[in-house]
Amino acid sequence: MRRFAAVTAVLALCSFACSDSVDSKLGPDAAGPDNREFDTGVELRVPVADEGRTFVKLSPPSIVVPAGDPAPSLDWDLAFEGFDVFTNGGASGTGDAAAFGPLDAAAFATGDTSQVPFLQEDKTGGAFLDWYAYEGDTHALFSRYHVYGVKDAGRLWKVQVLGYYGQRDGAAVAALYSIRCAEIGSDGVGPTRDEALLDGSAGGVAASPTAPNDCLDLASGARAMLTPDAARISHAWHLCFRRASIAVNGDTGGPRGASAVDLDAARTETLATIKAKTAETERPAFDAVTAAAFDGKAFRGDRVISAFSDLWVDPKSGAPVHAAWLIRDALGRQQFLLGFTSFENATAKSPATVVVRIKPARG
Repeated sequence: MRRFAAVTAVLALCSFACSDSVDSKLGPDAAGPDNREFDTGVELRVPVADEGRTFVKLSPPSIVVPAGDPAPSLDWDLAFEGFDVFTNGGASGTGDAAAFGPLDAAAFATGDTSQVPFLQEDKTGGAFLDWYAYEGDTHALFSRYHVYGVKDAGRLWKVQVLGYYGQRDGAAVAALYSIRCAEIGSDGVGPTRDEALLDGSAGGVAASPTAPNDCLDLASGARAMLTPDAARISHAWHLCFRRASIAVNGDTGGPRGASAVDLDAARTETLATIKAKTAETERPAFDAVTAAAFDGKAFRGDRVISAFSDLWVDPKSGAPVHAAWLIRDALGRQQFLLGFTSFENATAKSPATVVVRIKPARG
C-alpha cells in the first residue's frame, strides 16, 4: 500500500487513483477483519456505480443529489467515484471539507482524535505523493529517498528528495526542500546537480492559500515563486514545492505535459529504517539509476487526491482498510468520524455498495 506518510499515523494497523492499486480479483462481499469498533454511529449504505459520482452529506448521514453543478455546491461533504473518495474542499469543491486518516479503528469507538496533526483538503498530486514518512510524535517529515523519473518532451531526469528542513536567518524552517537531480540522455547520465532551499513554505500552514511557493525547471535550474493559480497555467516549471506536497506540471498539475514515476513505489519500509537514511547513504542508489530502470514504467501527471487516496482500500484483499477517518464538513462547522465496514458486490472498477458508519467527533 502506498502513501507511507499517512500510513505512519496508523503504524500498528496498516503500516496525489485507488483504482490503479485495487486487486481485480475482488469477491462479492469484501469486508474488514473485525468491525466491533464500528458498532456505534449511523450506518449508511452508499451505492457507487462504475462511472459517475455518488454524493454524501454527513449530517444527517444521507445520499444527496446536488442541485446544478456539484463543484460550487455546499450540499455535499463526500463524493465517491469508483475506488476514490473526495471531500468538498480544495481541488474538489468550494467547501471547507477536509479529512485525515487512517487512524486506529479504536478512535472511532473512543472518539479520541488527539493523534490528528492536521486536516487535508483535496489537492493535486501524483508520483511524489509518498516522498516522505510522517512521525506522529514529533510531527516531523522524513524523506524516503525514493528515486523518481520526470519526463518532458522527450527528456528524462532522475530526482531524489534529500530533505524538507532548511535554515533561514539562523532558524530551522519547514518546507525548505533540497533535492538532487540528473538528466538521463541517449548518451548516458549527465552530472548530478543539487538544488537546495527550494522554498515550499508558502507562509506556513496558517497563511493565505494564495501565498506563492517555489517551482523548479529541471532543464535550466530556473526557479519561480508562483501562486497555485499561476502555477496551474505556467509552462515554466517541472516540479512545484508547496508545504508537504511536490507537484508535477502535467495533467491536473499544470499545462506543460510533464509526467513522473516513483521507481521505488513498491518498496516496503518502516519508519525506523527511513529515519536511519541520509543523503550520503542513499547517493549510491541514486547514482545506480540509468535509463534502463525506467523501461516499461508508467509515467503520469498529477491527479486530484484526497486524504483517502490509496489508503482506504487494502490492495491485497480488496476490502476497506480497518481504520477510522476524521472529516470536517463542507461548511467547516462540524467534524465527523467515519469507519468503512465492508463492500458489497464489488467489481474491479467499483466497490458497488460501501457500508460506512458515521458519527460526530467529540469536541
